[in-house]
Amino acid sequence: MIKHSSAKLAKQFLGRLSLKNCPILASQIKKVAWEWQGVAFVTLGVAGITIAIRMLGWFQPSELAALDLRFRLRPQEPIDDRILLVSVEESDLAKLGQWPFSDATLAELIERIKQKKPKAIGLDLYRNLPVKPGYKELVKVFKSTPNLIGIQKAIGDKYVSAIAPSPVLAELGQVSANDIVVDSDGVVRRAVLFPMPEGNEALPTLGLAVAMLYLKGRGITPKADPNGFMQLGKTIFTPFEKNDGGYVRADAGGYQILLNFRGPARTFATVSVMDILQNRVSSNLIRDRIVLIGAKANSLNDVFYTPYSAGFSSSPVRTSGVEIQANIASQILSSVLDDRPLIQVLPKFIENLWILVWAGIIPVFAWKWRHDPGNFFIGKVTALILLAGASILPIGYFSFLAGLWIPVISPLVALIVSAIAIGSYIYVSKLHELNTILDRSVKDLEHALEKLQRSQLQLVNSEKMSALGQLVSGVAHEVNNPIGFVSGNLTYMQEYIENLIEHLKLYQEKFPNPGTEIEENATEIDLEYTLEDLPNLITSTQVGMNRIKEISVSLRTFSRSDTANKVACNIHDGIDSTLMILKHRLKANSHRPDIKVVKEYSKLPAVSCYLGQLNQVIMNLLSNAIDAFDEFNQQRSLDEIKANPNIITIRTEISEDNAMVAIRIKDNGPGIPESVQQKIFEQLFTTKGVGKGTGLGLSISRQIIEETHKGKLTCISAPGKGAEFVIEIPV
Repeated sequence: MIKHSSAKLAKQFLGRLSLKNCPILASQIKKVAWEWQGVAFVTLGVAGITIAIRMLGWFQPSELAALDLRFRLRPQEPIDDRILLVSVEESDLAKLGQWPFSDATLAELIERIKQKKPKAIGLDLYRNLPVKPGYKELVKVFKSTPNLIGIQKAIGDKYVSAIAPSPVLAELGQVSANDIVVDSDGVVRRAVLFPMPEGNEALPTLGLAVAMLYLKGRGITPKADPNGFMQLGKTIFTPFEKNDGGYVRADAGGYQILLNFRGPARTFATVSVMDILQNRVSSNLIRDRIVLIGAKANSLNDVFYTPYSAGFSSSPVRTSGVEIQANIASQILSSVLDDRPLIQVLPKFIENLWILVWAGIIPVFAWKWRHDPGNFFIGKVTALILLAGASILPIGYFSFLAGLWIPVISPLVALIVSAIAIGSYIYVSKLHELNTILDRSVKDLEHALEKLQRSQLQLVNSEKMSALGQLVSGVAHEVNNPIGFVSGNLTYMQEYIENLIEHLKLYQEKFPNPGTEIEENATEIDLEYTLEDLPNLITSTQVGMNRIKEISVSLRTFSRSDTANKVACNIHDGIDSTLMILKHRLKANSHRPDIKVVKEYSKLPAVSCYLGQLNQVIMNLLSNAIDAFDEFNQQRSLDEIKANPNIITIRTEISEDNAMVAIRIKDNGPGIPESVQQKIFEQLFTTKGVGKGTGLGLSISRQIIEETHKGKLTCISAPGKGAEFVIEIPV
């Protein structure tokens, strides 16, 4: 029960920790992933490219050279006293006087060595043909020496064909191979334990054969481990694969291992052939040891380059073939008996992970330090590169001392390339950040400029409307007082005049003969016409006063002061008041006839708006139409104007959903080109001459309609087809 409850609680806890239930955690993870995506891209990209180049084999020469350097830097190992070399020197050739020397000489040499009781004798000399004299003696020695191992070249190639073994030793089963694998740069770094020629796959190499004879005396015989690899004692000899270590697609034929050299040439104890034949070698130097007989004279050319051949020396020292076999035997014995490590390699996955780690060190820290001051950042990154680069080589060296060959060139390249890549990425990233900041600053400046321009327009419009409103309102007010006085007195004046006329007529009836003087005065002032015209004069004066009243009302309507809030207004009254003010401009002049205004009013509801500002927009649009007509008419004759008279059509309408009211002001003038249409609402843009336009009218008009009234002001025009401005405002 307790276990069940614990499991349930754990499940609930993990469920609460899920990203779906932790949006903050999920957001933070996404933020970190987005911030570090460049580091991941650089690390994975550089590592991937480095691994790909490595797979192409481009790093193989440098990796092998780095392996050779580790051999040369390794401390000198002690001489393996279990092995003695009997070498054919130049001095031996001079004394014996022939090569190959005779079977009799070889038989004597082997017999003298056998008498000193070695564990094994390896004959690294081809003896597939008799060399007289002494062949019978040699056969006798071969048959009487069971610990003697001869050689053959098991695998031929395009340069050297296979070489058969001694028929006698072959019959006795005492034959090995002395095939040596040379890398593409001419250096021996691998040992072939079993060349595996067809039909004789169990044929060992000479070094292995004599080592197994030696170990057999210790009770150690070869067996197969669970993977089928050869095992001697506790040591398992893992076969070389074609892509092991720094190799790429190497020839891994047969059963090969990486050769762990004991040292450079002449590392093993060596005596000459003549030393043996003249009995100058102590028995203690041979007893219970492995004796390898082979050629070391330079004239015989049985020499090879090894990792120790390179260096600062101008003439590389080569190692003889018999010494290479001695190194193979020594490597086997020391690994089995002395726990000397074999050279192992990491699995490919681990090697690639090793490269990935070094490809990511600089990007991670450089990205973390990217906000540091420039010189400080460069100093820290440079120090890290030097420290990391200096760490790769010691790690590779000490790993090699422990028997592990890890690549050092490819991670070093990945380290340097990743440093360059992340530096470039950070540089580009900072440029992007600076560009972003610059763009933001530019946008802020543009916004500030736009805001300033709007403020200027509002200020200009406010001041203009305020001044115009005060002027017109003041004029209308001042005119309204005398108009009211005169208009009010005209009624009484008409009544008084009518009374006086009635009274005068009554005088004329009662006194038909007033006298000569009165009759002459009546004739002089044309009393009869005066009495007849005076009522008409009063009536005309009343009509004029009514007209002045209408103008005053129109001025007050046009200049109506806007309140803080919109007020429901009659749009048509505003249009009519504006037309009343512009009536003098619509009349005929010396250049053109009247401009006809056609009003097509629809039935509109009261519209909530700032009527004074709306009247200003209508005034601007009508004034621009009149200006366009005046300019256009200067290019036409009077007959052309009469044939196509100037007409302004004002049409109002309401949308189908009763949400918007439209005022369309259209003229049949010259129209507006497309290039001008794109700019007409811009501040300070005008097509009028100097002193005739400020370039603010349409800009202010659009601001009033679109920003103040949340409506829309558009222009529809084409050259030769007039222009139509459409005002749309919500009800």
